[in-house]
Amino acid sequence: MPTDGYRGDGCLPRVRRGARRHRAGHVCRQRRDHPRRRTMSAQRVAMIGVGVMGAPMAMNLHEADLDLTVCDRSEAARAPFAALGLRCTDRPADCAECDVVIVMTATSDQAREVIFGVGGVIEGLTNAKPLIAIMGTVSPETMRQFARDLEPYGVGIMDAPVSGGVVKARAGNLAIIIGGTTTDCETLRPVAEAVGEEIFHCGALGTGQATKIVNNLVGISMLMVAAEAYRIGIENGLSLPDAIPVFEAGTGRNFLTVTPHAASEAYAAWAGTRGEFDALQSIITKDIDLALSLGEAAGPLPMTNALRAVLAGVGDETFETWSLIANSAPGGEVDDHG
Repeated sequence: MPTDGYRGDGCLPRVRRGARRHRAGHVCRQRRDHPRRRTMSAQRVAMIGVGVMGAPMAMNLHEADLDLTVCDRSEAARAPFAALGLRCTDRPADCAECDVVIVMTATSDQAREVIFGVGGVIEGLTNAKPLIAIMGTVSPETMRQFARDLEPYGVGIMDAPVSGGVVKARAGNLAIIIGGTTTDCETLRPVAEAVGEEIFHCGALGTGQATKIVNNLVGISMLMVAAEAYRIGIENGLSLPDAIPVFEAGTGRNFLTVTPHAASEAYAAWAGTRGEFDALQSIITKDIDLALSLGEAAGPLPMTNALRAVLAGVGDETFETWSLIANSAPGGEVDDHG
């Protein structure tokens, strides 16, 4: 499965913002504070779903000077974008004339509803035929079923789930994991470059989602265990910001050790309130269920099944652990009453 640039089907190269030298399969790209000339076709972009991940991604799309429409059923979620004078709506149908419609929902049922439901994208179609990019995590078979259902309308779809969490979403440093045609990848390029640092084309429709699901299984396992490991360190007198560089240099290296404050920032974002924590646990459980479904033909998966059983009992103790780590950040203080 090709995952980096022109070694695949000639779609998006794997890119790294601010790289200082060229490597095979890489293209140096401009930093955000340099003007970027848009040469691809995707200029009118809709973001459906501006929650924890979608909101910072939408802000980065706006800052990249893409012509943005923001769609969310929550007026509060839309408010920061309305204050900027952006087009805002609670009807996905109003997004149908955009070049690219990003669907950033938590579940496949939600994605289906915003595309095919009452007031959905399909209802708003005219002569324009948008490309729909599913940036949430759903199963590869769901992607293929969406494509079959969209075919009569002449609407294209691709999977482009993102990885990196809310901290990287805010920074515009997400990994974009694409499954789809070369043409669709090129259409998505301005969007991908606005929200992501590294862009991978994994192959045909569904391969982006398969790659993301496998990635999530590893990442979630690490996320849950690392929190308890860091709590052990803190309660034994370690300063987490001082210990993190040691972990980064050793076998404890992971996505939470890239900077001294990466762990505290990440857990603060995911456990800012109990409501946010519970919402994330629901998504995490969904992702593990997707992995188990995808792995049905792989034989017994005892560790993954054990993780799923543990997640069913996650509650106060884990929230308190995450809050402890979050509060190890300078000035960090989690509200446990939300």
